[in-house]
Order: sequence, then C-alpha cells, then structure tokens
Amino acid sequence: MDGYPSIFLIILIMGGVLSGIFTPTEASAIAVIYTLFLALVLYREISVKDLPKIFLESVITTAIVLLLIGSSMGMSWAMSNG
Repeated sequence: MDGYPSIFLIILIMGGVLSGIFTPTEASAIAVIYTLFLALVLYREISVKDLPKIFLESVITTAIVLLLIGSSMGMSWAMSNG
C-alpha cells in the first residue's frame, strides 16, 4: 500500500507524455515536483531544512558531469584534428 504513490509517478509520466499532455522535458519537471511532494509531505523522509544541502549536492554532481562532458569533447576535437 505504501508503494502506490510511487507507482503513480510512472503512470503520471508515461500517461502524460504518451497522451500528449506534456513533453518529456515538462514530464521531468512534473516528476521532480511530485517526488518532492512525496518525500516532504507523504513519506516525511526529508524536511525543508534538508533541501538546500540536497540542492547543493545535486548542483555539484551536475557540474562534475558537465565538466567531464566538456573536457571529453575538447579531447575528441584535439585527437581528430590533431
């Protein structure tokens, strides 16, 4: 019974995209909002005080991934034009 709200997330995303209600990009934003709602209100696993730390960690992780992608593109260009 506790897993039904989480399963509804899959139905929400797939149903919304396949029916044309929203695009995949919009579906990702809706998924984030719905997941935050579940974690904050329904499951109470995180508090509002935890959000800045969570956001900071996600920004750092995203920056690392983008740095890796950017440096690999530069290395690819250097090797192919070399």
